Amino acid sequence: MISASTIEKVASALTSPSPDIPALIADMSDCLTPDDSLRVVRRAASRMNADMFPPVTHLELILTEGCNLACTYCFEKEMLGYRRMSLATAKEAVDLLFDYSRDAETVRITHFGGEPTLNFEAIRFVTEYAEEQAALRHKKVEFDTTTNGTLLTESMVEYFAQHGIMALLSIDGMAQTNNLFRVDKRGFGTFDRVLSGMRLLKNSQRWVGVKMTVMPENTPRLFEDVKGLYALGANQFIIGHATGIVWPENAIEIYGEQLTLVHAWYQKNKGPDLRITDFDEVPPAKSFFGCQAGRSTIAVTVDGEISSCSKILALDNKKLLARLGDVRSGVTHLRNRDDLVSCSSLMAACHEKGIAEDFQGGCFASNYSAHQDLFSPNLQDHQFSILTRSVCSGCSSSR
Repeated sequence: MISASTIEKVASALTSPSPDIPALIADMSDCLTPDDSLRVVRRAASRMNADMFPPVTHLELILTEGCNLACTYCFEKEMLGYRRMSLATAKEAVDLLFDYSRDAETVRITHFGGEPTLNFEAIRFVTEYAEEQAALRHKKVEFDTTTNGTLLTESMVEYFAQHGIMALLSIDGMAQTNNLFRVDKRGFGTFDRVLSGMRLLKNSQRWVGVKMTVMPENTPRLFEDVKGLYALGANQFIIGHATGIVWPENAIEIYGEQLTLVHAWYQKNKGPDLRITDFDEVPPAKSFFGCQAGRSTIAVTVDGEISSCSKILALDNKKLLARLGDVRSGVTHLRNRDDLVSCSSLMAACHEKGIAEDFQGGCFASNYSAHQDLFSPNLQDHQFSILTRSVCSGCSSSR
C-alpha cells in the first residue's frame, strides 16, 4: 500500500519546474524498491497527464542521428552523429504512445532521423510491434517516414507497401534547384539518386509525396519545379519556406508570385493524383495557439528522452528545450507540457505585437531560432502565413 505522503511527494515533484526523477526514486527508497518506485512515478505521470492534457496520438521516433547527406540548410545539423535507437528503447516508446493515447481510436508513428533507412532494423521492429499492440488494444495504427530517398532499395519499398508506410521524399525541385542545397558529404548533388528512389516507390505504391524546402535563392523556379516533379510522378506536395534564416523582402515577394502561379495551376489540375497540402489545409483560424507539438505529438530521441517535436529536439539534443521526460518514466515534466499546450506566454506575446487575430504563434522551433525563445513569435513566419492565405483567397475569389 502506497502511503498518502508518498503520493503527495510524487505529485509535487511532477508539477515542479524541473523534476529530478532519479532523485525522486532515490527518495522513496525507504519504503519502495527502485523498480516499484519507477512504476509509481510512471503510473502517476500517466494519470496526471490524462487529467490535464489531450491524448498523445502521434509519435516521432528519431531512429538514428546519422545521415548520409550534408544538406546545407538542415535543421538537424547540430544533432547529427552516429547514434541509433536500440530496439528496447523503441519498444518503450511505442508502449508509451499506446498508454498516452488513451481512448483515441487511431495513433500514428513517424519513422524519422537523421536518415531513418540507416536503421531499417528499427523500422521493421517498430512497425511490427506497433501492429501487434494496435490489434491487442483494438486501435488503428498508421505509419509514415520522411526520407532523402537515396538509400531506398526494392526490399525497403516493398516493406513500406506491405505495411502501409507512407514515404515522404525530401526533394526541393528539379536538378538545378535540388542540387544547390541538398548535397552529399562530398558536396555532390543528389537529384538523380533521389529520383531513382522515387521510381522505386512508384513501382510499389501509387501515391508519392514530396517535401520541398524553398530557399530564397530558389524561389524564382518554384512553379517550374512543382510542375517538373509532378511530371516525374510526385502526387502530393508539402511546400515550405526555409526557416531559421532571414529572407530578403524581394525574395518573399517572388515567393508569393510563384506560389500564386502554383495555386492557379493546382486549381486547374487538381484531381485524384494530385494534392498540394498547403492549399487544402489553410483554415481561417485555429482553435488554439501554437501547434500539435507537446499537445498530441511527442518526439523520442535515440536514447529515449522525450521532446515535443523533432524540430525542437534538434535545436539542442544534448540538453532538450522544454524537455517532457523519458520513455521509462513517462511525460513527467508537466509544467513544460502545460507551457506548450496552454501557450499563455505565446498568446500574450502575439497580442502584444497586435498579430493574435491572424497568427497563432507559428512554429516553436522557428520562434526559438529567431529569438532564442520558444514563445516569442517569429514575425517573418507571420508574414509568410499572411502571404499564403492571401494567395489562396485571391485565387479563390478570382475563379
